[in-house]
Amino acid sequence: MRKLLMAQEKEKTWKRKPHFYWWTLANTLAACLAVLSWVLCLHVFGHPEIPKNYEILEKLGRTDPPVGFSLQEAPPGDAADPRALYRRYAELDPSALASLNSALLRNYLKSLGEPGLIQYVEGDFIITDVRKLTENDLFHPGFAVRGQAMIQPDEFSEAAPWPVTIDYLFPTQNQAAETWFQPGDQLAVSKVPNCAMVLRVARDERGDTPVVQMTVVPIAMGEYQVGKDNVFTVSTPEKLNPAAEFPVFPDSDSPVE
Repeated sequence: MRKLLMAQEKEKTWKRKPHFYWWTLANTLAACLAVLSWVLCLHVFGHPEIPKNYEILEKLGRTDPPVGFSLQEAPPGDAADPRALYRRYAELDPSALASLNSALLRNYLKSLGEPGLIQYVEGDFIITDVRKLTENDLFHPGFAVRGQAMIQPDEFSEAAPWPVTIDYLFPTQNQAAETWFQPGDQLAVSKVPNCAMVLRVARDERGDTPVVQMTVVPIAMGEYQVGKDNVFTVSTPEKLNPAAEFPVFPDSDSPVE
């Protein structure tokens, strides 16, 4: 009986709520939903480097087109050789590397809207591996070339390996071009004409000396000369996949990113 009376009392109290109470409650809920949707929109549009966000933007038709400039239109940016690149990235802790990589990929997906993040690679490299790019990579068709940096200490010494490697991703429709790069060949990279930009940085600490491992992508499209006789066209990727795994040449142990 007592429980019944309490229930009836609560029902009477509920019914006695004034109209402005429900109006205030409804408006408060609407405002909360509006703020939540606004925050979610900012998150989705502001962070396309997160694969789920990129999928949403693709469905909405709001992704930026893949980056592809002519050499004359390529944005300015710092160019650095392996020595400078090592000094810049070797001491970054895992948190700093993760923040840097998110910013680099986000900038690439948003048509390089932050020029200050553009870092071009220069130097001489010895090719150690080559493979075809697939639909699981950042883009395809194309191929990837891994190069070991070589530095000549002085004019009297031969070039020696430096603890820097690059994974150079070439977007191209030419299926034969991959075979023109062989392990042991030299890969010369310069700001002009390559415009090979750093997209991701990792640090391999398995040896005595940490190795800086970078993924680079060309942002200037056009012809690429291989030796004296072979030429292929570096073309703008048709589609990007921010869910791709890095590095593109998987090792037995993952480097720090």
